[in-house]
Amino acid sequence: MEVMHDLLNGLLIAAVVVFVIYRRFAARRVAADRPYVLPLILAVVGFGQGHVIDPHHPVLATVLLAGEVVAALALGCGLGATMRVWRESDGSVWSRGTWATFGVFLASIAVRGGAVAFGYAAGVEAGTGDILVSVAAWMLTQNLVLAWRARTLPVPVSVDA
Repeated sequence: MEVMHDLLNGLLIAAVVVFVIYRRFAARRVAADRPYVLPLILAVVGFGQGHVIDPHHPVLATVLLAGEVVAALALGCGLGATMRVWRESDGSVWSRGTWATFGVFLASIAVRGGAVAFGYAAGVEAGTGDILVSVAAWMLTQNLVLAWRARTLPVPVSVDA
């Protein structure tokens, strides 16, 4: 039964990663009024699954998770800052990832991989809950930066003839 649970968690994480990649590099409308919805759902699912903190190494696991969340917040800001953001003539705001965004995305994967490798070397067992919490922090900051950038774009003025 544990193998099936791990398989489903792995599929969920893979689906989230594919969804994130698609959303970051395809033109999409910016939802500046609700940047926290999907990250909040991911965080709740992550904490709900448990195993956010390894019970055999609680202090080290907590420090690792805190470090991952801080790194995710910084990298999420980098993602939001490197995306192209524009306003269409109808007033809607759109965004699309750039090559710089892809670089920050790769750095995010490297940081997460490094944290898992360090934890593994120290005997800390990684779970899927901590991954989802980290991804939630990453997405939240990116979405907040995009929402802020969307609000700072000039609003087109319509001139009635």
